Amino acid sequence: MDEAARILNKTLVPLLSNYLPFFITVLLGWIIVTKYYSDDKNQKHDGGGASSSGSEGNKENASPGSRTQLSRRQKKNKVRNGSPPTGKKKQKKRHAVLRQYTKLNLSDAEIFDSLRGYTLSPEDLFLLGYPIENRLYPGRALIFKNPVKRFDVNAKLFVPNEVYVDLLVHNGGSTFERRTESGVHLKNPDSDKSSEKKCVRCSKTFFISPEGEYLTQEHCLYHWGKLQRPLSGGGESHYTCCKGRKNTKGCTTGKLHVWNGLNDGWNGPYDGYVRTRTKKTPPPDGNYKVYALDCEMCYTTSGLELTKISVVTHDGRLIYDTLVKPESSIIDYNTRFSGVTAKDMAKRTKLLKDVQSDLMGFISADTILVGHGLENDLRALKMIHTTVIDTSIVFPHYYGLPYKRSLKSLVHSVLKRDIQCDNTGHDSIEDARSCLELLLWKLRKDRVSSKNFDNDLNLQ
Repeated sequence: MDEAARILNKTLVPLLSNYLPFFITVLLGWIIVTKYYSDDKNQKHDGGGASSSGSEGNKENASPGSRTQLSRRQKKNKVRNGSPPTGKKKQKKRHAVLRQYTKLNLSDAEIFDSLRGYTLSPEDLFLLGYPIENRLYPGRALIFKNPVKRFDVNAKLFVPNEVYVDLLVHNGGSTFERRTESGVHLKNPDSDKSSEKKCVRCSKTFFISPEGEYLTQEHCLYHWGKLQRPLSGGGESHYTCCKGRKNTKGCTTGKLHVWNGLNDGWNGPYDGYVRTRTKKTPPPDGNYKVYALDCEMCYTTSGLELTKISVVTHDGRLIYDTLVKPESSIIDYNTRFSGVTAKDMAKRTKLLKDVQSDLMGFISADTILVGHGLENDLRALKMIHTTVIDTSIVFPHYYGLPYKRSLKSLVHSVLKRDIQCDNTGHDSIEDARSCLELLLWKLRKDRVSSKNFDNDLNLQ
């Protein structure tokens, strides 16, 4: 044993003393090389090399110990600077205050008081086909559709019989101005449930059963554009959709004929309508609010029905916007004008009665509602409201009623901008804001004219 130890000391100790530095150097080199390849592999899983600033950001934001490769969806959702997705929903577009509102520089109460002078009279409501209430049918709506091409109160065709104008009920509960001296009185129709309808697109007659079943199964060939006269005054009129002349075959084919739900003369009385109520306590400043609204409709077996409504405040900010599910079967979504599709209707929608309840929560009988051809919107909403301003009447057509200027042409000529340019349909929010801005422009112009007139009087 002692001899073995002596031999080891003579041979191993000199060997270790000579080669130990070499072994230590090799061991350290192996450790360094192994560490380098391990780090390089991890960096590749993190999505970049050591020289990439984006990679450094990813490493900092990655959870400790997480070395799993990102999926395709995760890579798609990553932000360019390397920060992880926030998970927040896309914010809705905010609508700025209207420029005409800012230029007016009036208080809200002053604007409300000034706009009252532009509201329609009871006679206007009747002539234009607004839903009205009659004391013979309380809680129900009557709608008059004038069959005459041009309004003439002296024409025999215009003078119906049996129900007088002085029986119409105002929202506040009082009667309208008596008109018995004019001899104008209204016809009470036997029924509006006739199965014979007239297509509003091609003017052909078709039939629908009282249960809403289409008895006439044929395609509708029509022009979706308007028949427009040449600006020069000469030449033939042509359709804006295809430049086709009057009486030419239609350029568009519909699955079935459609109607708007109204017949000539009196329509109703209708159930399901709501009437805005008078506030129990008047506001201290007398401001009952001003709102502009626009509705989109589709064609159903019952005529036009509501699919979307947007409401903006007096300064143009959005206060209400929702899709609405029609009560009857949809025949045509009218997407070219409404912008509403079958895909939209598959989303979360409200029922008409829910929309009525919502609107009644912030619209009173004295609230001023602004719109373009607002009678169509109120009919779709099944709402009786008489404090309205119609921009199609505030800015009348050159030829007078029943002709009306389109909202698109009014905005172009008055506000010097274009709307309804998207071929996917109208934007109800844009249309409501445009109506309001037109009206505020008119108010500002009339105020300037009034001040100039007063100054001229003072100079005399």
